[in-house]
Parts: sequence; structure tokens; C-alpha cells
Amino acid sequence: MESGKKNPWPLRILIASMVCFVIGSFTIIGQMDTLGDALDPKRNNIGSLDASSEDQKLMNVEESGCYRAYGVEFEGTVTLSEVNGSDVQDEVEESKCKLDWGAMSADGSVEYTILGSWELTQGDYLLRIDCDGACANETVWLTSIDAMEGDIMNSPMVYLGGSLCCLGIFLMPLAGVLQAFSQNRKQSLMMVVGPDGQVMPLTDLTPDVVQEQINKMNQGATEGVEFDVRTGEYMNSDKSISSQQMDGAQDVQAGSMLTTEQVYALMRGDVESATPQEEQREHVADPFPSPTIRQTTTPPIVERKTVKQSDRKIPVANNEDWQSWDED
Repeated sequence: MESGKKNPWPLRILIASMVCFVIGSFTIIGQMDTLGDALDPKRNNIGSLDASSEDQKLMNVEESGCYRAYGVEFEGTVTLSEVNGSDVQDEVEESKCKLDWGAMSADGSVEYTILGSWELTQGDYLLRIDCDGACANETVWLTSIDAMEGDIMNSPMVYLGGSLCCLGIFLMPLAGVLQAFSQNRKQSLMMVVGPDGQVMPLTDLTPDVVQEQINKMNQGATEGVEFDVRTGEYMNSDKSISSQQMDGAQDVQAGSMLTTEQVYALMRGDVESATPQEEQREHVADPFPSPTIRQTTTPPIVERKTVKQSDRKIPVANNEDWQSWDED
């Protein structure tokens, strides 16, 4: 085992997050005109009312959705009533719809104020204003929030830039967490010995690397048998050794190698069967054999001795009855 370097992934993720954030920021900055056309009520509205010259105006709503009235420094109230022909009906109740979308100017120099928000259906509506004081140089814009949202989402460059910025913001803390976990830890690396005898990481021991090392080892060999480490098959059949040379037939004919039967004969102790025929032919009988001398052995003389048998004497017992029984 060999201790490797620190984990490089936290730094890589941090660099990737910064690159994504920078590219996304430049992409969004390049689409400021598109953002201005979509988010600026001066550019994206269905109608406007000049407070210095009029206090009401008829607005035509072509699509149903969420609508808002915006102003800059307007002080007063804004109402919206539905018009049915020439009859003006009651005021439409306000609704807090799509609060996650807000108006903004292209250069950021103007701050808009929400004067009213409604859920409207297709038709005609009467927009009325009631100023608390002087309304000179004040304008009220009625804007469709659905159209604002659609213009932004339909722009691929704005969508791409926003996605890259969000990805960069997400990857930055992730890189910090990984760096904190791997700060005091070292990665263990398993080392192995390759076919060429060199120490190499286990991750580098691939079939391609092994094949390359074997090819380098066989470059200086005159009869190098090249084979594929994946299949075990010989790669260059024209340079490979013949089948007779590989199975040892030439060595057996030359007498330098024993056959299987001869090996089994040696295991059984049969030396004659294990001896090659050529060696048996070399052992020619002697034309002048010397006579064999036979040694005669004389049997040893055994003397017989006669052993004298002593007469048995029966002791006399005091009890005559027992003595008479023994004699019988």
C-alpha cells in the first residue's frame, strides 16, 4: 500500500463551479435586452394610463391570467372593473397571484411599485385611478405576468445562463464539504508488480497496459511468441513455433525426453521398458564372455549326542492310598 496525494475532486469541483458561474453570468448579461423586454412594464404591458391627463381608461384583456398594475412614484388607489358592452360592473377583487415574479428595469435604475393584482379572464376592463395628491408626470402600466414569464422561459440563452449560474452556486458549497472531509485524510493506493518487473498502481493494470509491456519485452527476442493476454491465442502464427516443436516430438526422437509410457515404466521400476530403444541397441552383448565361477558350499557337519535318560524314582509317601493311586 502506498499513500497517495490528497483527493483532487474538491478543487476540481470548485473550479467547475466558478467556471459555470462566470459563463452563466456573462450569458445573462448578454441577454439584458431580452430581460428588459420581458420584465420592464414600460416595454411589456397591455396598456398604460397617464395620471396627469386622465383618471380612467379601457383595457382589453386578450388572454386569461394574472395581471398587475405598476407605477414608480404613484400615490393613490387603482381599481379595475369589468365592462359588459356599455355597462360598467362591480370592481374586480384583487388576488395575490404569482408573487415569485416581479418587474424590473433593464438597467436597474427604476424601482417599480405594485399598485394592484388581479386574476382576469378574457374581456374588457376599465382601469381607474384615484390620486392622493398631485399626479403630475405619473404613469400606471397594466402588465400580464403570464406573458412576462413566457418571454423569459422561451428564451434559450436566458434559460441556459440561469441554469449555469444555479449549477455554479450549488457546486461551490459541495466543493467546500468535500474539502473538509478529505483535508486530513490520505487516499490509499494499491501497488502491484507488472510483467516487466516495475511497480505500478493497481488501477493502471489493464489488459492494454499488460499487452504493451509484453510486446516491449518480446522486441529483442528472436523467437518471441506473441499472444493476446485477453484470449491467450497466438497473434503471429507465421512466427510462432511449429506444433511438432511445441509438443516435444523432436526431443523424444532425439532421446533427450521420455515419453509418457517410459515415465510410467520408471515409476513401476521397469528400467528396461523406460530405456530408449537406441540405448538398448548400444548395449551389444560381449563376443568373448568370461566363464562364471560358481561357488560350492558344503553343509556343516552336525554332531549328534545321545542324552541318557535317568530312571524316574517315585518318592515314597506316608499315605499309602495316594501312592497306590499314582502307581496305577
